[in-house]
Amino acid sequence: MFIVSARYLFLCDENFSILDNQGFVFDEKILEFGTAKHLRQKYPQAKIIPTPPNSLILPAFINSHTHLEFSANSYTLHFGKFLPWLKSVMAHRQNLSQEAKDALLLKTLQGMLRSGTGTVGEISSFGSDLAPCVGASKRGMRIVFFNEILGANEAGLEEKKQDFLRRFEASMTCKSELFIPALSLHAPYSTHKKLAHFALEFAKKNRLLVSTHFLESRAEILWLWGAEGGFRWAGLEGGGFKKWLSSLSQNPSPSYTPAEFIGLFKGLRTLFTHCVYLKEWALLDPKLHAITHCAFSNRLLSQGTFALKRALKSGLNVHLGTDGLSSNISLSMLDELRANLLIHADFDLEFLAKKLLLMATLYPARALNLNLGTLEEGKEADFSVFTVGECDKAQLPLQFILNAKGVEKIFIRGRSCEF
Repeated sequence: MFIVSARYLFLCDENFSILDNQGFVFDEKILEFGTAKHLRQKYPQAKIIPTPPNSLILPAFINSHTHLEFSANSYTLHFGKFLPWLKSVMAHRQNLSQEAKDALLLKTLQGMLRSGTGTVGEISSFGSDLAPCVGASKRGMRIVFFNEILGANEAGLEEKKQDFLRRFEASMTCKSELFIPALSLHAPYSTHKKLAHFALEFAKKNRLLVSTHFLESRAEILWLWGAEGGFRWAGLEGGGFKKWLSSLSQNPSPSYTPAEFIGLFKGLRTLFTHCVYLKEWALLDPKLHAITHCAFSNRLLSQGTFALKRALKSGLNVHLGTDGLSSNISLSMLDELRANLLIHADFDLEFLAKKLLLMATLYPARALNLNLGTLEEGKEADFSVFTVGECDKAQLPLQFILNAKGVEKIFIRGRSCEF
């Protein structure tokens, strides 16, 4: 049993409560709040966790969407428009995957830990990230491991199924309280309808959390709305890109409309990632469906900006992710928070800062169905300790986002994590 206290506590509840000179007692879960003096008197056997004089405690960040297998990318992939980027991914993915050795992926995860991220939602396309993710979970980091399935060509579907099942079973042998296997259905433009039905029936049978990429680009929405735009002709280009997308150019129409694709996920807890061009807000289920917003990635690829105000008014759970280094320059949630401050210029800054912190803590915890994300009695003791400067209390959430560089300490399930 331990006691920790700080100058400030961001509870990250719906009201964004800030406590002054308070602390809490914890083991794997948070047990009770109070002043340090009161807690020491009530729990004399508890160990005191030292914190800096001007410290801030808040829930550990949750980054619900990463692609660690592309962590070697630098100068390689083409940014600016989605299809040229996708073509560059197809051309370089094998080399990038080979360069992303276990040591690099572990180093990347440790960097995320230093920035205050305790839980990662990793989208695993090839399974080459399994060992480092399991290793990180054994060191105390929480990993939700989304085994991805995709394949647009009907001829190769059985091979795709078997490859997915092999990777999924490998991840299940590593399942623990901190390593949680899940499923990712890549995107409507890249997944044949028969493969999608197979994958989602598998998810229902095994009660799996699901993630999918949805309406990320103008090219995708033009294709789904009317078989027009860049995807219509992408299959005519050479190399692996032609092979992967050939079914799109041969078929007279896409496999789904946006509404039909959403309908596949009825009854499934699903994270819809991106949704930059979403118009079918009412079709998403607020009880089960959530939107993962990757602002930096969208700026590099999407030729559009996610309608954050519209999304928040919809009542849907909207939370933050960084995406991978295939479409970002950082997997730090602090950097992603700062990017959101700059991109969403139609918000009051003080309001937006508090909302973004909830989108990095409370809201992704709900989306992933995890008992954490807020400092509250009975919640998992996942929290970070930062040092902050002096400022007006009303400005503190904003100033924290603008100035924070890394944690002093981070705890996951009450255990101090080394980075």
